[in-house]
Amino acid sequence: MIRAIAFASLLLVGCAESTVPPFIEWLPDHTLIAAHRGGAHLGPENTATAVEISQQPGIEAELMEIDVQRSADGVLVVIHDHSVDRISGVGNGCDIEQDTQTETFGSEHVADLTVEELQALDAGFCFEDADGATPFRDSGVVIPTLTEMLAAFPGQRFVVESKDHTVEAAELLLDTISEADAFERTCFLDFDDAFIAALSERAPAEACIAQPSSGIRCWSSSGLVPFGGGGCPDYDLMWMPETNGGFDLKLPRLVQDVQAAGMPVFMWTVNEVPLMDEVLALGVDGVVTDRPDLLRDRIGSFGVGAP
Repeated sequence: MIRAIAFASLLLVGCAESTVPPFIEWLPDHTLIAAHRGGAHLGPENTATAVEISQQPGIEAELMEIDVQRSADGVLVVIHDHSVDRISGVGNGCDIEQDTQTETFGSEHVADLTVEELQALDAGFCFEDADGATPFRDSGVVIPTLTEMLAAFPGQRFVVESKDHTVEAAELLLDTISEADAFERTCFLDFDDAFIAALSERAPAEACIAQPSSGIRCWSSSGLVPFGGGGCPDYDLMWMPETNGGFDLKLPRLVQDVQAAGMPVFMWTVNEVPLMDEVLALGVDGVVTDRPDLLRDRIGSFGVGAP
């Protein structure tokens, strides 16, 4: 039902040739689990260790969302913050705020460090489990490059968010995915409109690109009025927050309108069981979470499909 709604408008217009990217065509007809940063509450975020845990039997997250930054030597590495302090404990240490798009709270910046220097850090140092223990400290967890992550999990599908919004980063991201022959298992995510515009201009037809911020705002606003959605940007995927600017976006009609326009809807970041239940009841195509283990239990109880 979910996928049928999502492609309804494409069928109606009677396109002679499908423009649906392979990543979207692959999406199965059940609600998927997308492990946020690979499953950031189960293992050190944005690392192969987290991905491995989220792939374990009984969890089996179908998608992995990861973030990338550029190193000093021009390589895409998998990390969220512009600095390494919050994950590795260097500089300002573990107990700092997460970086935003406009502000960094660490002193050791990714862009100032080479891949060799980045991978000498302990990427599991700051991770704490639910009991406050640090089970991955000094266990050899490293900051992977995007190329390494794709190679380590050749059958895995990824949603890749760039935290570097320059044209150079867009070109490097496309080159990296092309070299890995990974367009069919990758979807590009960035909430920066200029970055998405630059990426879209350069991306091949098979690339999957998610809505930037302007599209989310447009669809969210239209969801509050009857027959909304007119004139909103058309991308391949809607990666939608469950709230935005104080507005609750957990609206059945909003989700249905976006799906009817041909865009699968993934809602983020959903970590608590009551909220999981509320989002699942909307009929979304996927739920983005730091706790894919909890979500797998809820998806089973809702009967919306398991792989």
